Amino acid sequence: MDAGPGSRCAGEWGGVCRDDAPFVADPDHGVATMGRLMEAQYAVAALSDTVRHVIAGTFARTMAQAFVHPIDTIKTRLQVRSPPEAVRLWKKKTKASAVEVQVVRKIFKFRNYLVKGPADVYLGLTGAILGTLPTALVYFATYECTKEWMAGRSEDDSNSPFTHLMSASAGAVASSIVRVPTDTMRHRVQAYMHSNIFQAGIYIARKEGMRGLYAGFLPTLLRDVPEIAVQFALYERLRVSLERHRKKRKLQTWEHLILGGACGACAAVLTMPLDVAKTTMQCGRTKAPLIQALTNTLRDKGVKGLFVGMYPRITQVATMSAVFFTLFEFWKLQLKPVRFREPGDRLLSPKIYGKRRTKVWKRQFVVS
Repeated sequence: MDAGPGSRCAGEWGGVCRDDAPFVADPDHGVATMGRLMEAQYAVAALSDTVRHVIAGTFARTMAQAFVHPIDTIKTRLQVRSPPEAVRLWKKKTKASAVEVQVVRKIFKFRNYLVKGPADVYLGLTGAILGTLPTALVYFATYECTKEWMAGRSEDDSNSPFTHLMSASAGAVASSIVRVPTDTMRHRVQAYMHSNIFQAGIYIARKEGMRGLYAGFLPTLLRDVPEIAVQFALYERLRVSLERHRKKRKLQTWEHLILGGACGACAAVLTMPLDVAKTTMQCGRTKAPLIQALTNTLRDKGVKGLFVGMYPRITQVATMSAVFFTLFEFWKLQLKPVRFREPGDRLLSPKIYGKRRTKVWKRQFVVS
């Protein structure tokens, strides 16, 4: 049989081309092909890993925001300067002049439900969800892309504190462009100034324009950049250190909760005055720049005024941080292909592996 064009029998390399001749592959061609295939597989794996992290972070952030929305509502009403009549009545009924911890306790008592109902603390929840989805998407896309870019341009690995700090800062700056308008509308609904976010958005756009929608942009930026950077950098550093100390054994669910809550509480205390200024600027009757908002608060309430709503805010940020990081790790595991899962992954969600606990599985994966 003659070797046709493009045939790859032994005769092409100087041998005899017969039906019974053994097939001989080009070694150079095979090595090059395998190299290209491996490069393509690694590229796809890296891309899918980044996409998985973005999706997991978006889901986790949205669910955590919805979970702590009642606490955010209480904090917003406590911080509003020159509040509407409805907020003043709310403060009077909950006796907001008392210790703020008692306010949080009283607002959830049954007698308050008789006045406004349990849905009162969930005002603006629709705006919170609709605003958090694009905000989280922009944040995590920027965070992951910045981390990949910095890891590729420097000798440091992607888990270095500086890489996490800069990536979180870049994500906070980018996401603030989307977050501030939705926050402004949500806070006004929570403060009884509008019935829903759509009405609030139309009113602000018509009466105040873009300046009204982006009221409090500077304090939001000054608050979010250090807050998010501290949370992510501190969490990642502590998580990696603990896993390294425990010989790469993954953290359990309760450990993610405690670690995330502690990082969130630290960040909340450090950025408290800026949060007060942000809420004042977004819900105030008169528009004032950042310095004037802080000065007015100091003049009216003293230094304590800069920490109004501190207990609800610490509770909110610590709870949201704990829930977020736990859900973030959970969703990363859910979206991770089974063949790429590590032995310690079972510690986050043991039930996932419940049906696979054969003797072989136990010998390979169960850590004693």
